[in-house]
Amino acid sequence: MPYLLSKNTESNLLIDKTGESIYYRHYPIKYNQRAIVIAKSSNNEYAASLDEYKNIHIIYKNSTNSLVHLYETNNKFEIVNLLDDYSNTYQISNIRYLYYKKNYLFYCAYNPYERTSDLIFHPFMQNEKTEPQSLISVPSLNTPYECIIENNTIYLLCQVLNDAGSYELNLYKYNISNSSWDDFETLTTSIIPFIDYNICINYAKIYVTYVKKDMNKNIMYYIFKENNWSLPIEIYTSNNFISPIIFSYNNIMWINWKENNKLMYSLSCNDGVTFTKASLCSAQSKEARPYYFYGYNNNNLIGNKFYGFINKYPIFAVLSQIDTDNILLSSQNNFEIKSIINNFTSKEMYNSIKLKKELEEQKKVQENITKQYDGLAKMAKELQSQAKMWKSKYTQAEQEAKKLKKKLRKTYVIESEKAKIPKTKNTLPTSNAKKTPLQDISASSSTNEIDDTDNTIK
Repeated sequence: MPYLLSKNTESNLLIDKTGESIYYRHYPIKYNQRAIVIAKSSNNEYAASLDEYKNIHIIYKNSTNSLVHLYETNNKFEIVNLLDDYSNTYQISNIRYLYYKKNYLFYCAYNPYERTSDLIFHPFMQNEKTEPQSLISVPSLNTPYECIIENNTIYLLCQVLNDAGSYELNLYKYNISNSSWDDFETLTTSIIPFIDYNICINYAKIYVTYVKKDMNKNIMYYIFKENNWSLPIEIYTSNNFISPIIFSYNNIMWINWKENNKLMYSLSCNDGVTFTKASLCSAQSKEARPYYFYGYNNNNLIGNKFYGFINKYPIFAVLSQIDTDNILLSSQNNFEIKSIINNFTSKEMYNSIKLKKELEEQKKVQENITKQYDGLAKMAKELQSQAKMWKSKYTQAEQEAKKLKKKLRKTYVIESEKAKIPKTKNTLPTSNAKKTPLQDISASSSTNEIDDTDNTIK
């Protein structure tokens, strides 16, 4: 992947590779300047950037599979071997390189001990011995990822395969001040790998575009974070492979991609609230490919990755056509067009802010309604609970009443039976004792009537 490095206000430096040669070339070309070869390698893995003194730094995988750091100092190049891998055990690939006060190297490598593909993070200073760190396991050595530096923080956008068997698109943050990784955020998930994704950051706002497959369609989404992550906005759907790039220029958000050798774009003038229908870029070339662009000093441009090609000089899709600040050094400053764009975008931004305020007010109303509903739902739940309790008590009381009723009925029947039996104070003898003459008379005379009052025979 080629790199365009802004050395100064008059010259951009292209770092590219042809055959086994890694070379650089200045643009705009002056006095028939030629490309200068600075390294040789049969591998296509390399990355480049500039330090704070605008010195060139290139890290590449050489023909013996070693990682080499080539850097400019005192108008000459020096070389340091970072890692030897003569047998290609680690299968190093997917190299990315950032510089901010020190070197930050990323690459994918095979872990022969765990038999996994890992994303490696290697921060180091010049002439400093440090060990690479295995950061996370990735689905494959070709897993795409993006890393940028903003506000003293490295942002790493990458997908991983979680324990549940689904893919997570995660955002990792490295705090440069205390040299530590913060907790990551999961932006979205998918049952199949994400096709590609890209990120750009404007101060505290994070903008992300990604492509996932659904029902055999490749769907491009856009999400952003200011305080919280927004809901995904569907930008485009295609049957073809698409790899999006996102950047902002003059407060307009642009998403570019290449489809069937055609460069396409969609833009937003309201900070990503809505996007236009996909359209063909005016700059077209079958040779167009992604370029990384580092070192420029212009606050109107937010982004480091662009689709581009060389036609006498580097041409970036969209940016070359709207470059009112002459960032690419291929045209002149166009203050009139810039004024029109700024006036147009300021109106759109005003409408966007107004719309956001209305949405926030609607959100507050919805939150208030939700709270009231939650209160009513809680009260209804409590009433249901009370009703169940009283119903249970009523059922229990009813059962007790039935038992008591049954008991009373039984008692009444027993008492009624007792009432039918004649009452007497004398009882017939049950023993074999000798009977008195009075007892003999009582027993033998069935027609005699006994007076209960004085026990005399009438």
